[in-house]
Amino acid sequence: MVEYPIASPQVIKRAREVLELSPIFLDTETTGTGPGDLIIEVGIVDVNGDVLYEGLINPDRPIPMESSAVNGITNEDVKDEPRWPEVWPVIELILKDRAIGIYNADFDMRLLRQSCEAYNLPWTIEMDQSFCMMKLFAAYYGEWNPRYNGFKSHKLEFAGKLLELAEQNTHHAVDDAKLTAELLRKIAAQPLRGKQ
Repeated sequence: MVEYPIASPQVIKRAREVLELSPIFLDTETTGTGPGDLIIEVGIVDVNGDVLYEGLINPDRPIPMESSAVNGITNEDVKDEPRWPEVWPVIELILKDRAIGIYNADFDMRLLRQSCEAYNLPWTIEMDQSFCMMKLFAAYYGEWNPRYNGFKSHKLEFAGKLLELAEQNTHHAVDDAKLTAELLRKIAAQPLRGKQ
């Protein structure tokens, strides 16, 4: 029986290297997961979990009930909120030239770009600015998925509970960004064991 997490020294070293970049952490809530969906909430925090940006966004379209069931954000919540063209210049300025930690970076970066494209706004963020905390945690946990020939991904909530983090996975963007920042700090603080 394998005991998890396996926590290879290389993963802990990588977490420490990333931490030295003073990254920021981002999370979004969205109308859904498809190619036409848009962002309805953004949370950005610094490496210590201090809030740099937090806000709801009116997507100019109804939020599906199944999305509201996940993130708790309703049409009523966003009806008087700013639209993406109003908030993007502020968010863009925060993200510009920064390392951005995201739990499931491919998804959030795609939705950021999609939201810009929906309003014909220029996309100026480099995709390689982001690093995926979901992949880093998967490597830290070390459970191999032979079907995909890679480490098995886990939900942010699982990662937080496993490492007994103070922050909770609430599906509220700023809380999940804080949890992601705490996750990197916790992995980086693990003692190095075994072969290095």
